[in-house]
Amino acid sequence: MAKKATGAQRRSSKSQSRKAKPSTSPTASSTARDRSHGSQAKSTPHVRAKKSAREDKEPAPQSESATGALQSTAEAVGRSLGRATAVIGKHLPWKGKQDGLTLLERDHRLLESLLKQADETDEHSGTERRAILSRIAQELSTHELMEEQVLYPALKSHSETKDIVLEGYQEHHVADLVMKELQKMPPSDERWGAKLTVLKENIEHHIEEEEGDMFKTARSILSDEQLEALGAQMRELRARKQ
Repeated sequence: MAKKATGAQRRSSKSQSRKAKPSTSPTASSTARDRSHGSQAKSTPHVRAKKSAREDKEPAPQSESATGALQSTAEAVGRSLGRATAVIGKHLPWKGKQDGLTLLERDHRLLESLLKQADETDEHSGTERRAILSRIAQELSTHELMEEQVLYPALKSHSETKDIVLEGYQEHHVADLVMKELQKMPPSDERWGAKLTVLKENIEHHIEEEEGDMFKTARSILSDEQLEALGAQMRELRARKQ
């Protein structure tokens, strides 16, 4: 009986030993947890870097007041340029065969309209003043170039027009000086309007003299073919300037 009891005890002991045996070792479990934690630790900086990069790309929101101010400025510039473009379309159809004097007369009407538009502004119209003045400067520069490089040389050799051509050069010089002073002056300056008046009167006087004595005499001493040839040169010169 003692031997049988001993055998039964041995079998019971083996059975308990098998039940008590863990499925995995503590060392293996700890190693798995360490690996999982290490993987998370490595991925965290990467995720943070991506998030930071996305945040850097996102533009900072503008305040409503800043957005409104930009929109108002853009609309004011658009209105000024729109009016200037309409004036150009009305007075400068530089298409087809036209003699040089006719083209210059169209330029004169354009400059008169732009100067009148600028004269109607006030010190609170800074953006509009800048836009109109820029357009006047551009048109005036091209117009003076066509006269000085095409018309004046053709007339200077004739005694009837030599003196008025020399005066034309000097009037261009005065207009350029006043224009440069205006461009440097803030549109809100109280002297801006007075200086624009000086420029306007100088150009209007120049136009009156040209369309009076100069152009009338030019039509009498130059043939139609010569005047059309001058017009072709002026169109080519304007195209290069644009």
